[in-house]
Amino acid sequence: MAWHSLQTRFVFLLSAFGVVVGINVATMLWGLLFLERQLDQPMRAMETALSLLSTAKRASGTQHNLIAQGTQAAAIGPARPAEAGSTIDRAALLAQSEKARGAAADLIAAERLEIVLGSGVPRYLASRIDQAERAVRLWLDTGDASDREDALDMLFDIHERIEATEEQVIENAQRASTHTDEMRRRVMGSLAASVAIAFLTGVLGVQLVRRWVLRQVDELRAATERFARGELDYRVAIQGKGELAELATEFNTMAGTIASMQSERIEQERLAAFGTATGRIVHNIKSPLSGIRMMAELAESEPNEGQRHEQLSRIVSTVDRLNIWLKRLLDLTRPEQLQKTSVRPEEFLRDALAAMSDRAQAEGVELALNAGDAPDSVSIDAGQLEQAIVALVSNGLEVTPAGGSVRVTAWSEKGSEQGPRWGVDVADGGPGVAPEVVESLFRPYFTTKAQGNGIGLAMVQKVARDHGGDAWLRDAGEGSGAVFALWLPVE
Repeated sequence: MAWHSLQTRFVFLLSAFGVVVGINVATMLWGLLFLERQLDQPMRAMETALSLLSTAKRASGTQHNLIAQGTQAAAIGPARPAEAGSTIDRAALLAQSEKARGAAADLIAAERLEIVLGSGVPRYLASRIDQAERAVRLWLDTGDASDREDALDMLFDIHERIEATEEQVIENAQRASTHTDEMRRRVMGSLAASVAIAFLTGVLGVQLVRRWVLRQVDELRAATERFARGELDYRVAIQGKGELAELATEFNTMAGTIASMQSERIEQERLAAFGTATGRIVHNIKSPLSGIRMMAELAESEPNEGQRHEQLSRIVSTVDRLNIWLKRLLDLTRPEQLQKTSVRPEEFLRDALAAMSDRAQAEGVELALNAGDAPDSVSIDAGQLEQAIVALVSNGLEVTPAGGSVRVTAWSEKGSEQGPRWGVDVADGGPGVAPEVVESLFRPYFTTKAQGNGIGLAMVQKVARDHGGDAWLRDAGEGSGAVFALWLPVE
């Protein structure tokens, strides 16, 4: 699946969002588990340890105070020693002993207390409590003063050791609290980073959607609005690749097709009008030509000198040729098949220019032909193409001043995009073509001449296109003479 596809891009965005959501969920779960492991469980262990240590300490202190009656030993804990001479409560003493032993056993059995108290501390305290209880029982059995002192010393030592352990637990709790605050900051930082990544991913997603979709859709909408207003030459700027780029390309193709169809329709309407006007022109010219020919024939039939007879014959021949041109000009306005024949371009061009030699001589303009690069043989409708060549040469003679020249050059190409082709360039000696009228030169009825009708160049282009070629302005030559050209395929 190509990256330029919208489907691929949106799959990428959804995957990115999924990864960000997964990171956030994982961070939250990690934070909860971390706090549970680093804060909640140690605090619960500390609470259990302190409770059991307090029970053992109270039991040992109470035993110490019970045994210390009548001695100089100081009281331990809140309870005071019994008054001197009072009877020792043996049952209470043994009960406190069992209570201390039970607390010691719970210290050993409880989980995770070694993490709080230190390695071996619970078993050490349990062993010391057990030794103290044996000393207490020994004193109860013997009643010896030294055994009492041993029992008191051991109970006092247990009390002191438990208090030292409690202080150590409190210090550990304080350090754990400080460490927990640091860990909490880290967890909050991780959560904040995850939220920031999610936000940036969202912003990036919005920007990418705007760039990939919304901007191009807006351009397409604007293009359709401008196209609907009649701006058929407007095209959408194609950005990147993908479905929308393909849609823009198809829109441009459609716009070009519609513009071409409209241009062709306008051209057809112009040609239809061109045909109507041409028909009127041909009808109006043929009547006086017929009269001229009849008068020339009558004058020719009378006895006359040889030179006059030759001139009259040329008049009749020229009128006949003009009638043929007028007929063919009228035929140009009707769709019909070309009547192609095989001709030699050099001979064809010399015959076509022969009809213009008298006019060129009369106007003092040199009419030159260079057909050295023409192909040996081509297939053309000689009658129609002769009219096109004559129209180009006639335009050149009209704009070339006396003393100038109109040069007709034949050429051929073998490696063009259109395949083998040949053509004719007509270079005049006039002032050239103004840039603002170049685009309209071949449009029917467009002319820059005061007495022009705008038919000649339109007819030239139609003849060239009917042959599968085209006609164009090769060089506007503003101020130095223009060059008009047409090309035809070599068949």
